[in-house]
Amino acid sequence: MAILLLVTISIAVSTPSAQAQPPTNWAKRLDSGHGPEAITNLQFYFHDIVSGRNPTAVQIIKPASGSSGFGQVNVADEPLTVGPDASSKVVGRAQGMYGVASQSMTDMALLMVLSYGFTDGPYKGSSLSIVGRNPVMSPTRELPVLGGTGVFRMARGYALMKTVSVNAAGDAVVHYNVTVYTPASNGNNGPTSPSSTAAGGGGSTRTSSSSSSSPATMAGRQGWLVSFVVACAAFICLLL
Repeated sequence: MAILLLVTISIAVSTPSAQAQPPTNWAKRLDSGHGPEAITNLQFYFHDIVSGRNPTAVQIIKPASGSSGFGQVNVADEPLTVGPDASSKVVGRAQGMYGVASQSMTDMALLMVLSYGFTDGPYKGSSLSIVGRNPVMSPTRELPVLGGTGVFRMARGYALMKTVSVNAAGDAVVHYNVTVYTPASNGNNGPTSPSSTAAGGGGSTRTSSSSSSSPATMAGRQGWLVSFVVACAAFICLLL
């Protein structure tokens, strides 16, 4: 009886407690973490490489006759990085298709149908679906977020896009600034920004609620529980 109890205690003590995901420098929560909805801001760079030996976008349908490229369709597997340099940290990939949807060169637009899958931090394994018309000649373009998976399940929002660079071969780097709204019940554990916590209002009540549910506090509670179990076991062993 005593041996079985001690084995159970050993397992409880040796089981690691849940650790918070390390903060990321490309994504953050904008909400206070107490409402029914999580608001997340993601900023990354999209690399569209159409030239060289390892293009990230390849043509699968040729354009119709004419100089606008109307009708051309590319399939894409584009890296998403934290910086404009292709060698910076990769945090995901955009996979899908885009095609030239305009007949006029003066108002050139792409129709983009892409899934943005993330591989970093608390967003690893989650994705966003961004679909819409991309008027590539405009300095800033806006596309809707139509859904997602994982912590972005039932997502809605918008993506603001700005071209950073385009070379003679047509390779482009585009900056994305994405704002996403998701149900808080999805379990989005991304880092909240200090300003959003302060802006949440509610004074000390909200602050204490946030700290009481923090990973550090939870770990402290688990440590106290283990100590309590060990003390109880020692007392039972004495009785035996």
